[in-house]
Amino acid sequence: MNNTDPNSEQNDQQTIPSSLRLALIASILTTIADGIGTISALAAIDEQEAANEKEKQAQKDLDDKFQKVQLQIDKLTNELSRLKYRSFK
Repeated sequence: MNNTDPNSEQNDQQTIPSSLRLALIASILTTIADGIGTISALAAIDEQEAANEKEKQAQKDLDDKFQKVQLQIDKLTNELSRLKYRSFK
């Protein structure tokens, strides 16, 4: 008969090398880092979309101002032409 305990043999066979445990931990950390990178990329996309929208609104405001200035120039030009025409009558 064998005096060794079967549980003792099973424990010896189930020992996992520390290098495998480290590899598992490294892969878990890598997965977490990839998740953080994905979240960061999504945040950057949101920021860029907000910046684009802000730039679009600023351009629209400038276009509106330009149009108002152009209308004022047109009115002044017409008024000058009218005054010039009157003075030659």
